[in-house]
Amino acid sequence: MMADPRQMPDGWFDLTASDDDRVREMSGAPARTDDRAHPIHAYLGALAGMPVPIRDFSRGMGLAFDAGPVLGRCTLRYPGTLRVGQGYRVKTRVLSLTRKPSRRFGQADHLDLSITLADAAGPASILEFAMITPVSGDE
Repeated sequence: MMADPRQMPDGWFDLTASDDDRVREMSGAPARTDDRAHPIHAYLGALAGMPVPIRDFSRGMGLAFDAGPVLGRCTLRYPGTLRVGQGYRVKTRVLSLTRKPSRRFGQADHLDLSITLADAAGPASILEFAMITPVSGDE
């Protein structure tokens, strides 16, 4: 278990041209014509750049990740531009963690996260998402 996952150190994500090419090929997106990366890298880079996998992070928060998390909401914002050949500092911030009644699970924990990819110019992308995990029966 992590000491305090709310104080997660920054991570790092290298956005390579080959990774961007692969994403574009798999999704049927047009080929890149300049150094701007496909916008989905805001999501991929956020999760890949966390210093620990999202599973371990969630377990460290006391969430029953293995019970089957559900993505409740996902918002991507682009205050800057994601570019291939660039490295990004990945900053993970817990916005809130709330236990709520759930028709489906009885009780569920709602974790709101913000994960920012930033370069020297500042934030390039911000992923905000809500993950819902059932509360295990032994709590």
